Amino acid sequence: MLSKLIKGELTRLQKYNVTLITLLVALLWGGMLYFINDDGIFMSILPLIVLLDVSVMSLMYTGAVLYFEKSESTMPSLLVTPATDQELILSKIIANVIHQTISTLLVVGAFILIRDIEVNLMMLIPLMMLIIALHTLLGFVLTYHSKGFTGMLTNMMVILIILAVPSVLITLNVIDPAPWLSYILLLSPIEQATQIINGVFLETYNLEFFVSVVLMIVYFLSIYMFYVKPTYKTFVQKGSGV
Repeated sequence: MLSKLIKGELTRLQKYNVTLITLLVALLWGGMLYFINDDGIFMSILPLIVLLDVSVMSLMYTGAVLYFEKSESTMPSLLVTPATDQELILSKIIANVIHQTISTLLVVGAFILIRDIEVNLMMLIPLMMLIIALHTLLGFVLTYHSKGFTGMLTNMMVILIILAVPSVLITLNVIDPAPWLSYILLLSPIEQATQIINGVFLETYNLEFFVSVVLMIVYFLSIYMFYVKPTYKTFVQKGSGV
């Protein structure tokens, strides 16, 4: 059943043009990076683009698909099938991980060939999948608490300004935070993703890197088990007449 649901989710991603938009965004990132000749600037921006792709874009695509499915009554109709809530949620997570991982790897892979950069893909790919999975769940949470897709985007932008801006400024060496602030920022999923992506690209597997991986796994399991799964049916039934 789970494999059929995943196939259905991937089909809906194409139907809603999410796959097409994802590929266009990948081409946009690739085109922008292609014209950066300075290797230092290039290696600063590439991890940042990968970070945005696996976190922000994953979150946004999840919200879009959930609202499309709910507006078309696809989600309420699935509640009466033999599929469990767990299978329905996991199919969306896995489908998003598959298509977003492929999209991001297109950008990274292109520049491995064009710019001859060295990236540990065996390390990068599973960690990217972890980041995408967590931000897919965060997409569920934001959608649960938004009245519409526009409201979800507004909430997402507010949260990103609060959580992402400090991480981006630190990544670009605009600010040099105190050690205690760095550890507080690690509580943010965006900062965790930043530490993980930078760690792989720069091969700096320090304490912050491993703490980020552990926290991300804990966040994923906690959010899934204690919030997303228990609240899923209520969200689907709300306003659907089920």
